[in-house]
Amino acid sequence: MALNIAKMKAKNLFGFFAAVLAFAFLLPGVQAFGDIVHVVVDSSDAITGGENIALFADDSLDLRVVFDATDDQEDVRVTARILGEPGVSDMTGRFDVLANRRYSRHLTLNLPNDIDPAETFVLEVTVESNSEQADELTANLQIQRQSYTLEILSVESSSSVSAGSVLGLNVVVKNRGRQESEDTFVEASIAELGISGRIFLGDLTPEDTGGLNAPERDDSAQGTIWLNIPSDAPAGLYTIEVEAFNDDSSTTVTRRVEVGGTGASSSVLTSRTTQTFAAGVDHEYTFTIVNSGDSIRVYSLIPEVDNGLTIDLDETIVAVPAGSSMTVKLTASAVEEGNYNFMVNVHGSDGELVGTQDFVANVEGKSVATGSAAVILTIVLAVIFVVLLIVLIVLLTRKTEKTEEFGESYY
Repeated sequence: MALNIAKMKAKNLFGFFAAVLAFAFLLPGVQAFGDIVHVVVDSSDAITGGENIALFADDSLDLRVVFDATDDQEDVRVTARILGEPGVSDMTGRFDVLANRRYSRHLTLNLPNDIDPAETFVLEVTVESNSEQADELTANLQIQRQSYTLEILSVESSSSVSAGSVLGLNVVVKNRGRQESEDTFVEASIAELGISGRIFLGDLTPEDTGGLNAPERDDSAQGTIWLNIPSDAPAGLYTIEVEAFNDDSSTTVTRRVEVGGTGASSSVLTSRTTQTFAAGVDHEYTFTIVNSGDSIRVYSLIPEVDNGLTIDLDETIVAVPAGSSMTVKLTASAVEEGNYNFMVNVHGSDGELVGTQDFVANVEGKSVATGSAAVILTIVLAVIFVVLLIVLIVLLTRKTEKTEEFGESYY
């Protein structure tokens, strides 16, 4: 009895799978609408999938994807990317394809520069639409580092320095090449002041090495360069050029520094913070930045404005000499009437908030043109009224005189 029950269960299970299989065969097959013929790399090598392509880090990879359309399809796009590398991808815009036609689309990938020399990358190219994927091609990319490449990872220094003092710059340099970077130097200079400084970082390996029986060696190094700012250096903003170099390669970055004095003190002053003007016109405000320190200071001006009000600063960055002041003009305008608040934040070159000046704009509903017309009309009416009044007085005076003349008699 148990055997018969087992046979019946097996029979039912077989029937269920047979029904599922038959249903699957009855479903319409998914037909790809195109086939990738090949992908041309850098206008030379044509790949069809699986090849090993040798490339160099930090280069641009040009791809020409060629595919044959086997069916009509809308909203098709071609995508290329390197697997596992976020941001290293490109995609065409959407386009329609028609059957029995060959299409060619161009894409560009910017290869990463921070790579593991032993790592293998995979290029994936797909042709797809909103509803299905037509074809896919993959190839191995052997991306190797350039032989000799240096990169300045960071330059840290103060944003301001006093004349006659010393400016320190902490510099970090990394070897991005395949070969050892021998005898690497870093030099910083301010050409306008005729000063420079140099340090020696030594040899940088392609990768960090070391172990139990080997000395540790690094692919990066850091050092500090000291620049002596002349005591007679004119106050102002200067460009610092930092260069890492050896006999095989070099790279350069720039930074900005403000040269001035210490003990600077600043304030923001204004006489009228609230003003009333008509809608649709520009109205001028002014405020004064006072630098009571002993060196020039550079300020950046950042407005904060209510919605509906437009602010235009004559200058957003101003330099005020030591013991002096500068008046800054701004214009405000609004299309609709209302009360608007706005402020101007004054920051020093180091980002410190020096002061904030608040303003109020009472905007009336009439424009200057309308207001002027009303004034003119009022004046005209007043003139007419005065003229009529004079005429009336003259007429009354003459009538009185005639009445008196008729009233006289002689006997």
